[in-house]
Amino acid sequence: MTLSAAPLSPHIGAEIIGVDLSKPITGADSAALLELFWRHQVIAIRGQEAGPADFIRFAEAFGTIEPFFISAFNHPEFSQIYVLSNVRRDGKPIGRDGAGTHWHSDSTFVEKPSSLTLLHGVTVPARGGDTLFANMYDAYDRLDDATKAAIDGRRAIHRYQRKEFVFSGDRAVSAIEQTEIDVLKRARLAEDAARVAASPTEARSNKEPDRLQPLVRTHPVTGRKALYLNAEMMVGIEGMAEEIAVPLLQRLCEAATPQDRILRFAWRPGDVIAWDNASVLHTATFTPPDQPRVMHRLTIEGDVPF
Repeated sequence: MTLSAAPLSPHIGAEIIGVDLSKPITGADSAALLELFWRHQVIAIRGQEAGPADFIRFAEAFGTIEPFFISAFNHPEFSQIYVLSNVRRDGKPIGRDGAGTHWHSDSTFVEKPSSLTLLHGVTVPARGGDTLFANMYDAYDRLDDATKAAIDGRRAIHRYQRKEFVFSGDRAVSAIEQTEIDVLKRARLAEDAARVAASPTEARSNKEPDRLQPLVRTHPVTGRKALYLNAEMMVGIEGMAEEIAVPLLQRLCEAATPQDRILRFAWRPGDVIAWDNASVLHTATFTPPDQPRVMHRLTIEGDVPF
C-alpha cells in the first residue's frame, strides 16, 4: 500500500488514502499507518466494504482489543464488537442508543482507559449523527500560565454515571433540532418510567469505584502534555473544594472545545475512523429517530494515565 494523508481540519484529523480494510496491513504499511495516526490523532478511511472480521483485523494493527465493560450490546457473532444503534426490532434496541453524547475521552472511569477507539459506519443516517473531535494538545497549549499552574499535578475524580437522556454534545444545535431532541427525550423518559428492569447502563451507574485521573496527561507515545477530560463523568478534583473544582472543570471543558477548533466528521457509508483517547476529546451528536444508524465499535487496551 502507498499511504497518504489529507487533513480533515486545520487543527486535528486526516483522511488516510490507500488503505483497503479487506486486505491485511503488515510490516512497513502498519508502521506508516501508526505514524500517521499519532501525528494526526484522528484518522478516517472512507467508504470501506468491510465486514466485522475485516474491521477487527484492522483494529489489531493498533494493539490488543479489549472487551467493553457492559456486554449487553455485543455483536452476536463477533463479541469484541460493541454495537451502537438507534434501530429497534420488535420494540427492543439492537445496540446502545444515545451513547457518548458529551465531550469526553473514553472509559476514564476505569484504571486503564482505552488507548484508542475505532468506529465503523455500517448504516449511517442521511441527516444527523456527526461525531465531533477536539485536540487536547492544542487545548493545553492555549491555557494561560496561571491555569496551567493550577491544574498541573492535579487529579480529577471520575465517576461512571448514566447519561442516556443527553442527546447531543454539540453546542450549536439548531432550533429545529432542539425541538426534535425534546420530543425524543419525552418519549425515552416515558419508556424509562414504564420499564420494570433497569437498563444495562442504569444497572452500572454509580456502581463503579471513583477513579482519579490526571487533569494534564503526558502522552505515552509522543511525550506531549494534553488536557485529559470527561465533561459528564468528572465530579470534582482531589483535594479541592467542590465549589471551586466544579466551575474549574466546566471552564476547562468549554475552553478545550471552542467551535472554531472542532473537527465535525460527517459519516458516509462504510467509513472507519480511529482516534487517540490520550490526546482527543470527542462527542456524539443527535441522530433523528427516523434516521437509522448502526455503528460497530472497538477499543484498544491502554495504560494507567500519568
